[in-house]
Amino acid sequence: MPVLGNGIVPSGAIGSELQAVTRRAFIPKMVVQIYQATPLMSLLLRNGQRAKGGVSQITVPVQGSSFVSFSWSDYSGVFPQPSVQTAAQNAEFNLKLGVVPIPFMGMEAIIQSSEVVIPLLEARMVDAKTVWVQTVSTSLFTNNSAAPGGQVINGLPEAYDDGTNVTTYGGINRSTAGNAFWKSYLKTSAGAILTRIAFIKELVHVTSNAGGEAPDFCVMSFQDWTTLMTDFMGVEQFNTSPGSRYGKDDVINAGFRGLMLGDTPIFADPFCPKGTAYLINSKYLAMYISEDADFAFSGFYSAIPNLQIANVGVLITVLEPVCTKPASGGQITGITGGAW
Repeated sequence: MPVLGNGIVPSGAIGSELQAVTRRAFIPKMVVQIYQATPLMSLLLRNGQRAKGGVSQITVPVQGSSFVSFSWSDYSGVFPQPSVQTAAQNAEFNLKLGVVPIPFMGMEAIIQSSEVVIPLLEARMVDAKTVWVQTVSTSLFTNNSAAPGGQVINGLPEAYDDGTNVTTYGGINRSTAGNAFWKSYLKTSAGAILTRIAFIKELVHVTSNAGGEAPDFCVMSFQDWTTLMTDFMGVEQFNTSPGSRYGKDDVINAGFRGLMLGDTPIFADPFCPKGTAYLINSKYLAMYISEDADFAFSGFYSAIPNLQIANVGVLITVLEPVCTKPASGGQITGITGGAW
């Protein structure tokens, strides 16, 4: 609604008359106010893998023990009779279906035919992808193991657990004897670890648990990331050479866009809950997307059979994030001290 009695626009009868006979000027673009960036989703889509049909569309053969045995010998070269040792099993994941229905009212097309400023259909189409990203990003940081019918994608809390909260992942039970290899590093009640000295220990713990492979991506909340950043900034120093001076165009920059600790970048993700951090090896984490439903659009179909002059289309994605080596990463909860 026009704002009357403000600035150069009068109120009362004069303002109402001007409103009735004057066309308003619009900025011809929609300024989105509500969405957030997501570093983790960028990583998963960068590592995106194709998936096809079948039952358990993503099947990962995993080795959890040795196929052969080592033994010492002497001058004679005698060794024990070898035996066949079973060491492989399958981790299996089903793809999940995500849909975004898009309405297109019949009269909308007539009303916006020539006097359109913002085409509502175009805005909905653009918004459909963004809504998808926001919803999936939220689900990634949620334990969805109890979701009805298993219809929600697996979140990081399911992939990076030691059996304390999520016993089975990919059909492999972490509590079963011989399946300890399927456990991640999990630290609860971590406390005040948002310093370089304290957090590097967690990186080393994850690296040790992964057999020496270090994580290459870490995410935490903005509050926790900010507190860790201040620890970095506390040791910053700026050096000047004798006889030098700063000019008016010289900029001194303090702080960092991404923190590097132990050669591992640490990013702030607005979807990551405060007090939780995930240490990830991107080599073993990817988003599997069906090649038959990779942001596929159904096209618009008439709603006249439902006695309405309208059309409905659906954005369809079939996907599942999969960690093929849970021991490669870790989850830290109960972090305290995070603040702006």
